[in-house]
Amino acid sequence: MSSRLKDILTEGHITNSMWTGTRAISLVRVNSLLNEFAPKLEKKEQEKLADAYAQLEILVESLNKTPYSIFNQDQWRLLNLVLMGKVAELQLVVEDIAEKNKDIDYWPLAKAIETILI
Repeated sequence: MSSRLKDILTEGHITNSMWTGTRAISLVRVNSLLNEFAPKLEKKEQEKLADAYAQLEILVESLNKTPYSIFNQDQWRLLNLVLMGKVAELQLVVEDIAEKNKDIDYWPLAKAIETILI
């Protein structure tokens, strides 16, 4: 090992958190917007939206608990792909409900859902 690399490692410039960095996904914004829109919807629409969100929330919790490292990157990528599918599913549910309720502005919720993966 070169002396420069050894110095960097021993000085603490490269820490374990850089190698197994956290990649937490937050649903706070989506959750707060869903709570704002839910009372304006019919019971069936509320249930459909809640079901899609609950599935996404379970997956996000699982993904957030899985540390990302070089050793489990395949597992993490698979969970990430499934997450993308659940986000798309929630987007479709919101778009479907938005078409039926033209008087409610769903743009903030749609934008919040888009930013989940960013």
